[in-house]
Amino acid sequence: MADAGLLREYKRREFLHLLNAGATLTLALPVQGAQTSTRIARVGEVYELYTGKIDMGQGLRTLLAQAAAEELGVAVSAIRVIMGDTARTPDDGGTWASLTTPQTVPAVREAAARERGGPPRPPAEWNVLGQSTPNTLGRDIVTGAQIYAGDLRREDALAGVILRPAALKARFESVNDEAARKRPNVTVVRQGDFLGVAAPTLREARAAARLIQAEWRPEPDPPIDQLAAEWEKSGVAPVEDLQTRYPPLVRRGDAENALKSAKNVQKTSFWLPFVAHTALETRSAIAEWQGDRLTVHCGKQAPFLVRAEVAKALGIAEEQVHIVSHMPGGGFGGKQRADVEIEAARLARAAGRAVRVHWSREEEFRWAYARPAGLMVVESGADEKGRITAWRHRVYNAGAPGLPPPYAIEHQSNEAWRTRAPYRQGSYRSLASVANNFARECHMDERAAEFKRDPLEYRLAHIEDTRLREVLERGAARFKWPGPGKACGVACTIEKDGRLAIFAEAARDGARFRVKRLLMVADFGAALNPGNLKNQMMGGMIQGLGGALFEEWTPATRSLRQYRVPRFSDVPPIDLELIDRREIASAGAGEAPIVLVAPAIANALFALTGERKRALPLTR
Repeated sequence: MADAGLLREYKRREFLHLLNAGATLTLALPVQGAQTSTRIARVGEVYELYTGKIDMGQGLRTLLAQAAAEELGVAVSAIRVIMGDTARTPDDGGTWASLTTPQTVPAVREAAARERGGPPRPPAEWNVLGQSTPNTLGRDIVTGAQIYAGDLRREDALAGVILRPAALKARFESVNDEAARKRPNVTVVRQGDFLGVAAPTLREARAAARLIQAEWRPEPDPPIDQLAAEWEKSGVAPVEDLQTRYPPLVRRGDAENALKSAKNVQKTSFWLPFVAHTALETRSAIAEWQGDRLTVHCGKQAPFLVRAEVAKALGIAEEQVHIVSHMPGGGFGGKQRADVEIEAARLARAAGRAVRVHWSREEEFRWAYARPAGLMVVESGADEKGRITAWRHRVYNAGAPGLPPPYAIEHQSNEAWRTRAPYRQGSYRSLASVANNFARECHMDERAAEFKRDPLEYRLAHIEDTRLREVLERGAARFKWPGPGKACGVACTIEKDGRLAIFAEAARDGARFRVKRLLMVADFGAALNPGNLKNQMMGGMIQGLGGALFEEWTPATRSLRQYRVPRFSDVPPIDLELIDRREIASAGAGEAPIVLVAPAIANALFALTGERKRALPLTR
């Protein structure tokens, strides 16, 4: 991962054309200098729309084409979207944090409206936006014609293989690569702790790599089961900074004294494990130098950040690096940083040829970053009627997103404590919101049970936000909450300005349990593409099943045989209801649907068994 200074430098700046020639593509493109600020251009019979964002299956290409088509008064088919090319597109920031809908869509609409010569059209006049336009890549995706980053080839490119230590943390003791260097057409590169081989074919590269005698000095992997105690002991308290997107400390009233004077205080701890992104397609890159200029074709979510990291790693100016990001086969926050790109570029510079590096599944599990683990400690004080009057939520390591509660609590302190993580960790769909919603919504359920209150009614008694109340009330009616003899759970939140509620029912399945059904009701303001929005809701819930029930990364994880992801048989009937509010600005919805799956199921399990599970995954 890049250092914090590099990331801050990147964030201060302003915020691909998919090739259709088949699976074997000619990829050499000239570096055209700094990125352009051009947003829309007329090219023959179509308009070209330029964005630094990428589409990784979430329908972003279609949505931005709709936005431009709406303001230009043309069909979606008349918009050709050019994405993720640092020489051709403006820097719209990474494809992360559900920011495309609230930030990039308005920018596209403004640019298209200026091209047309008028202001953006109000929602009441929409003809294209607000419609369930099918994914413009849909046919290619389902027929196999779509070209993903991992499909890219160059006939003259060498294959690259990286030698790695057995331990996650290790430094070189010694290297003997003489036998490998004697092989014809083989290039061996040793730079610091980097050791790689390039050869005409992957088989030859692997054969040469096996000839290298490398010894590393390993460091032991810290036991994961000791991290919670270590973090609580050594965590660094947050400092208030309300200028950031996710403030690490959000306070109201005097939580400390209110907890001391509360009639009834309850304190519970929760654990979230490390989780792997497990995208179907592992990462890959093709790098080529032309003199002192570098072009890299890859499949990353933040091409401009990747450009900055590649330039820094190779000691060259950003203007010398051209990143072209093609559609990756899944990302979920796991394909933001430069890693395979740097490896391919180092090998290509030494070999004087284009080099392709494609990680194996084991490399993906071992050397990509994981979702951060988290310890969450929630303490609340209530009056004699069960009304929560004081609240303190501390989260260690996972982060601040999703931390403030959606409930009207007079005295509260929400704190993200910094810790040292022993393993590589980074962004994952919804960031820390899964962790913080799991802890908060389970704690709320425990309080409801303590005061013998219905979990739904107990939440509603603490909610003033009318939109959040509505998603809960609509969901309860549709779900027929809870129903006699049914083991049901509920969870709700305000996530990135969207309002969501999930209802879950659990049932016994022999000695185990199963999720019998799920329902989500969501309000994301104006629905720009209702059909795709529901796809995001469904996809997020299915992915959330994995983290809730099975997924847990450890240093021993090597393959999908060891790492359980959701299967078709795990997915219960899922019901969705979308509230479309044309009068309210649209909120991003790519991340929010995943955050409530775990607490809703955990609360349903309590209703089924009477046992509280405070650690994920729930089936461990």
